[in-house]
This record gives sequence, structure tokens and C-alpha cells, in this order.
Amino acid sequence: MGVSGLLRLLLLIQTCIPATWALRCMRCERNGNCQVEECAPGQDLCRTTVLNIWEDEELEVVETGCAHSEKTNRTMSYRTGMKIITLTEIMCGSDLCNRPNPGRTPAFPRSRNRYLECISCASSDLSCERGWDRSLQCRNPREQCLEVVTLEGSLKNERNLRGCGNLPGCPGPTGFHNNHTLHFLRCCNTTKCNKGPVLELQNLPLNGLQCYSCQGNSTDGCSSDKTFLIACRGPMNQCLEATGTEGPGNPYYTVRGCAAPSWCQGLHVAEAFRLHHANVSCCTGNGCNDPNKDVQSRKGGAPRPGPAHLSLSIILLTTVRLWGGTLL
Repeated sequence: MGVSGLLRLLLLIQTCIPATWALRCMRCERNGNCQVEECAPGQDLCRTTVLNIWEDEELEVVETGCAHSEKTNRTMSYRTGMKIITLTEIMCGSDLCNRPNPGRTPAFPRSRNRYLECISCASSDLSCERGWDRSLQCRNPREQCLEVVTLEGSLKNERNLRGCGNLPGCPGPTGFHNNHTLHFLRCCNTTKCNKGPVLELQNLPLNGLQCYSCQGNSTDGCSSDKTFLIACRGPMNQCLEATGTEGPGNPYYTVRGCAAPSWCQGLHVAEAFRLHHANVSCCTGNGCNDPNKDVQSRKGGAPRPGPAHLSLSIILLTTVRLWGGTLL
């Protein structure tokens, strides 16, 4: 075949093959219904999310679907009452790589190896708040001791959790806070290093930074009369502004506050606040997330590709809110 014939063949191939190939993943709901899903732009991974509850018998819930390209494998285990709760999320990057395996019979690992021992408790039985923590043997050598705190709206909505896990953002501490919300994660890797009193935001030291704080849309939550400066605490030493929608057809939602650097990557914010097409920016000067300033002049102003589809997963700092209230 001559050069001209080869060029014609290549042109024919280009006209017959799509310019881009979307990843295909299995999407399976809690009830077992499964179908093939074509992933949205920016979702370059397939996920498998597994919840196991061990008590007298084992309960397992599995969900699968597409995931954002920034997602990573993650695990978490903790005790609540007489139960041991284990959350696992696994990522893979090829077509239909997350097919369910119905023949698998999972069991809580009983290894001869003794890995890290951590303090464990949960707000679902008030064991953290009442100091009724117990010890928990971690499942593998990569896990650390964790402390997770989520506070929304008021102290009545505070959720605390301690146990073992391998989560993004570790070793930490890391998180976000404003006048409505606190998300905090601390990790450590020595025996029972996550013990101690329940963390309260006012007990974190001031770090000298002030940021604008609000949460909502321009008429409710982030209006001018509800946006004001707050003092930042602990590792939250950058000012953050994030915008997105809470679903198709909904108005833009805005979040401002103090953030640790890892929260400026975008995925944590999108997952924690259920934002689609999240646009996240961070800066380091007092009041630099002023709503009257041009957001594009701040660091990291580019929008994140694709919607951040929430899975029932071990989402950083929201584990208790997403799982504890519905399944425990």
C-alpha cells in the first residue's frame, strides 16, 4: 500500500472511531439492580463501595459506579455498640472492572499478624461523647488510627468517630470550618494515639488568619448580610471559596471558610457539600476570599471537570453523616 493509500485508510479510521472513549463501569444499587454506566467527563475510575456490619451475623451492602479521577482506595473500621462497621472503597481504571463477584463470602479478617491497635467509638451510640471508647485491631498494616469530626449547623448535629483506616488527607490533621460547618480529620500511627476528649472547634488554636464565611446561595446563606470574617483555627490556614450546584437545574451554591491545603484540591469540597461541577479556589491573605473580589485572581480558580457524583462511600470527613444516620 502506497503512502496516499495509507493516509486514506487512516482518514477512514478517524471518521469511523469516536474522538474520545468514555469509561464504562457497572452501576449497582443497594437492592442489587445493576446496569452498565457510561462515565461523565472527569470520571476516569470505576469504584466498588462495600459496607460490612459484624455482630451475631454479617450484613453486607455493595454499591458500584463511576468515580472522579482524584478518588483513591480507602478503608475505615470502627465500633458502635456491639457492632464492628467496616467501610471499603476500591478504584480501578478499565472498562467494567468493577463487576460484582457474587461468589465472594467476606468475613472479618482474623490474621495472625497484629497490626496497629486504635481507640474506637462513634456518635451513633454516644460512646465518643460519653468516653465509652474501646480498642480495635486494624485490618492491615497500611491503616492508621483516625479521629473524624463533622459538625453541621449546631452542636446537636455534631458527629464523632474514631477507629482504624486509610483515608486521603492522612496523616493530617486536615479539614475545613466556617460559621456553619466543621469537617476535621486527624490520623496517627502509634498504639491508641487517637484517644482523648472529643474535639471541639474552639479548642483548636487560632492560626492568625481571617477568612470570609458563608454557605448557601446569593440570596440565602451567602447574601451580603450573612457573609462575614471569622478567625481560622488549627490546620485550616487558607481561605477557601467553592461554587457549584447541588444537582441539575438547581441554583449555584457557594461555600466560603477556612481550609487546610488538601481541601483546595476540590474533590473533598465537592463530596462534603454534594456539589456538582465544583469550582474551588484558595488563597492565604486575610479576607482574600472576599466575595467582591474576582475569584479567577485566586490560586486554583479553574473548575473541576465533571460532576462529583456522591457514592455511599468512605467520603473524607462525612462518613458518619452518610452512613451512620441511615444504616446503623
